Amino acid sequence: MREEIAAAAAGDDAALTALVRSYHARLLRHGQRVCRDPDDADDAVQEAFVRLAVRPDVVRHPAALSWLMTVVRHACARLLRPLARRSRVFGAILEEIEAPSPKADEALARFEMIRTVHTAIAALPARSREIVILRDLEGLSGEETCAALGIDLAAMKSRLHRARAELRAELARTSDRAG
Repeated sequence: MREEIAAAAAGDDAALTALVRSYHARLLRHGQRVCRDPDDADDAVQEAFVRLAVRPDVVRHPAALSWLMTVVRHACARLLRPLARRSRVFGAILEEIEAPSPKADEALARFEMIRTVHTAIAALPARSREIVILRDLEGLSGEETCAALGIDLAAMKSRLHRARAELRAELARTSDRAG
């Protein structure tokens, strides 16, 4: 992998293609979670790789995956802005629809739980949020998380433990406010 990164940074198109193949599936999953639309996620991932191709300094950096995920996240946010404006308009229309069926109630409860967890994650400090997303949402291994963040395994474990404790505390605060 290090040879591919070095070759891609030097301008080798075949190495850059191999790098894209290595990260594409993971970035696409990340994009689909953030964008919630497969086409937008695909566009965001493509944008990330286009930016990577013109940034050989990033290719060499041990946190290249984290950088790519950040580019995908920002691209998704930019793509979602018009949708957020439309959803407010549709919100008034949705209030007129009949009460949901029991299956819809279960889906709504699940959606609310997921939204609560995502809101709690978003409320975490950036360092904690980043490690929770990489490790628990993206499913990166310990070594991959260390490489993405540029830290050693002991620091990653310590930071992850603190971040999970902060997340539990934030969820408890959210639960107290709702209850």
